[in-house]
Amino acid sequence: MTAGASSLGAQEALLPTAGWGLGSSISAWHFAKPIPQSGGALANIVEVAFPFRVRAAFGRWSFDLSGAGAVGAVHLTANAATRGDTASGDGGDGGGDRLVSIVGPTDVKLRLTGPLYGDKLLLTLGLNLPTGKVGLNADETSALQAVGAPALRMPIGAFGTGAGATIGVIRAFEGDDWAIALGGSLEQRTEYSPIALALASGKAETRVAPGTAAHVTIGVDRPLGENRWSLLLVGDVFTKDKVTLAGADSSAANNDYKLGPQMTATTRIDIAASRWRESAFNIGARLRSAFSDSAGVKVSGSSGTYFEGSIGGVRGGTEGTGLVVGLDGRWHSGLGFTDAMVGAAVTAVGVTLGFERLGTRSATRFIVHGQYGTFDTGTANTSGFGVTLGLSVGARREAR
Repeated sequence: MTAGASSLGAQEALLPTAGWGLGSSISAWHFAKPIPQSGGALANIVEVAFPFRVRAAFGRWSFDLSGAGAVGAVHLTANAATRGDTASGDGGDGGGDRLVSIVGPTDVKLRLTGPLYGDKLLLTLGLNLPTGKVGLNADETSALQAVGAPALRMPIGAFGTGAGATIGVIRAFEGDDWAIALGGSLEQRTEYSPIALALASGKAETRVAPGTAAHVTIGVDRPLGENRWSLLLVGDVFTKDKVTLAGADSSAANNDYKLGPQMTATTRIDIAASRWRESAFNIGARLRSAFSDSAGVKVSGSSGTYFEGSIGGVRGGTEGTGLVVGLDGRWHSGLGFTDAMVGAAVTAVGVTLGFERLGTRSATRFIVHGQYGTFDTGTANTSGFGVTLGLSVGARREAR
């Protein structure tokens, strides 16, 4: 480095431009009428999450690292499925209230992005490091199925999903007042063991060997009067995944399935409003087609439709303290092939209030997000109230 310093001079930064962010949140849901599940009736859910992200830029290449740690707890009461069933192997007595939980880190995601040819063809390389919690027992599995339910939108919905890699390219096209980007990527994960079930006859381990996923992306961005409009379309197709259930006697049962294609569309309007630091309107939709079982037959009730929208922003100047406000709503059709919370249909609305302190190189934000929703699992329906308290801090250091 010393020998090369004279030739480098002021043309290159000795240190990269870097930024980091840390967050903490506590989220909770209470249901007016507990929702029957296989391990008990779901009455309350709480999750504490600690996400982090670090980003650095080396010339025209950027490096991104993100992950989180979380604690999830689920309060279950007795229902017809568990009352008097003391041999269910789920770790509970089957006749009263109990608390199941899951604690641990998530996988760490690494991403490297930079120009492949010129400035309009970009390469993205991603790694999913298997640092997340796996090998779950039955109680941890019950907790994760509730905490990870899409209808609840908890901050952390997955812990360990196994090692994986992604490679993708993006090609950008620009006009006088518009830009279009086309992208494609391939994703591959290796075999991992997410669940170790405690059975009455001993232990069984469910092993999942995911196949390959291909993603195609189209993005459009252009002015809309004084505002700015963007649109993102993503299509996903999947190959066959394999599930193996290993018994205590070393026997194994194999089962294959194949996820159906899915399409996601999101649109955003950044609103140019005076006295607002930022303000935007978002709408998103996802269409999930049915998956196929090991015989190649599509499973009835495994397709779903999701709609979500929000409007809000930060009222204030470019620096100093601003008021955070927002409204959001979502509707999920649910997945009728299961009556577990993970497939529940939901109609929910929420409101966000908080403040943001923005400095030259740092930002602090505190928010309170309240929600109300109705939930239907196909065999039971109820209403629920949710609240999230969140605090995040971040900073940026310029290269020098």
